[in-house]
Amino acid sequence: MAAEPDGAEPSRRASIFNEVRRPRVIREWKHAPWLAVAAVGLGALMSQVDASIVTLAYPTLQRHFGVSLGAATWVGQAYLLTVVATLVAFGRISDMVGRKLIYVYGFGIFLLGSLLCGIAPSFDVLVLSRVVQAVGGSMLQANSVAIVVLALPVASRTKGLGIQAGAQALGLALGPTLGGLLLGVASWRWLFLVNIPIGIVALIAAVIFIPRSQSLAKLQRLDWLGVLLLMVAVSTLLGSLSFAYSLGWSSPQIVGGFVVSGLSGAWFVRHELRHPEPLLDPSLLRSTVVRRGLVAATISYVALFALMLTVPFAIERGLDRGPAYAGLVLLALPLAIGVSAPFAGRVAQLLGRRLAAGLAGVIGGAGIVLAGVEVIHASLMVVGLGIAGVGFGVFNTLNNANVMSAIPDEQTAVGSAMLNTTRGLGTALGLAVGGALFVGLGGSSIYDATVRDAFAWTALIMGAAMGVAGFFGATAEGELRHSPTPAGIST
Repeated sequence: MAAEPDGAEPSRRASIFNEVRRPRVIREWKHAPWLAVAAVGLGALMSQVDASIVTLAYPTLQRHFGVSLGAATWVGQAYLLTVVATLVAFGRISDMVGRKLIYVYGFGIFLLGSLLCGIAPSFDVLVLSRVVQAVGGSMLQANSVAIVVLALPVASRTKGLGIQAGAQALGLALGPTLGGLLLGVASWRWLFLVNIPIGIVALIAAVIFIPRSQSLAKLQRLDWLGVLLLMVAVSTLLGSLSFAYSLGWSSPQIVGGFVVSGLSGAWFVRHELRHPEPLLDPSLLRSTVVRRGLVAATISYVALFALMLTVPFAIERGLDRGPAYAGLVLLALPLAIGVSAPFAGRVAQLLGRRLAAGLAGVIGGAGIVLAGVEVIHASLMVVGLGIAGVGFGVFNTLNNANVMSAIPDEQTAVGSAMLNTTRGLGTALGLAVGGALFVGLGGSSIYDATVRDAFAWTALIMGAAMGVAGFFGATAEGELRHSPTPAGIST
């Protein structure tokens, strides 16, 4: 059997800037592409676990370092801000020098950051170490979708993206649970040190199973001004959204943050349109498929994370149940996403791409509304969250496949980074808007019924938003470079 193609031969075999070729026995195995998907899935799971594992640790970190609760949240905020602010830059670099190369080095930096977090002697060092860790996480996320897309034949890409999305959802579900367990039996330091043995296995799997890059973009000088402007625009927007609830939407810091974000974002767009070698090729956003797909992704993540934020408050304040109970109920959402996402391609094959995406958005929205209406009945609320998870899992996978189908092969890492950037923006916007809606509608009331009503109205609005996301995903029309609807799912 002939060996599977493994990218272009390296120009400097001894250079650390060359990608490592897979062993011949791997290249010759007919299921080799799925080993690459498994390696990326393990990285996606780790990245999401690490992003959410500190959720329950803020009180512990506050006591240990003697800082305020607001300061303690920077252990999570620093990670999110760094990842989202650097994704597009790493995507651009990856498309030029190699997706596998940046992905593998990203794992190394991620592991180094994990070690530094685990041995951090002070709070400032811990936050800085989270930034290091996030740089590695950004290098992983900027390439995860791109590697799946390029490793698989066209007919199997939606299934591969579903597996990757399922791994992310599983990581989202496991993060708080694993964090609570480690805090119960060990020190907070193990929230980060646990990454090291798992990460070493994942790093070895990436080196052995991921093929070398093909269809690389022309090597050009990186647009450093574009990088800086985008980082400022994204980080100030995320920071303003994240702290708007605590500082107040009209506070000088928040208003100033939005102004800086808007000005730097406008400057970035103007700069990219004029630059001969732009960080983000403006032609990508001329595609209706890409534009509508990115909007749909952002809205869907707003609905998802607004729901994840408000469910614990609805249960604890509206039903007078403990956080453990709330956590078990909420677990239905990410688990349903993880189970349903790998089957999105089959759904598209049966119903057609556009109908499947639109229907998934409507189903996800209906599940959110059901969870809000039935908050007083925990079993029905779990059903609603499960339905919402199924809708989101199918929709997100199909929408990602649709966007990537309109991205040229030589810019797949930038496309992957753009999709992951929408997740970060949607997360921050969902937490900010969801929290503001819930509180504004009475979520902070001392009366159980008022809290339940506030959650019901918040869920109704977020359910409608998920339906709107489905509309955008279903009506995205334009030139597709590859059909995103698989013809041979069983590959």
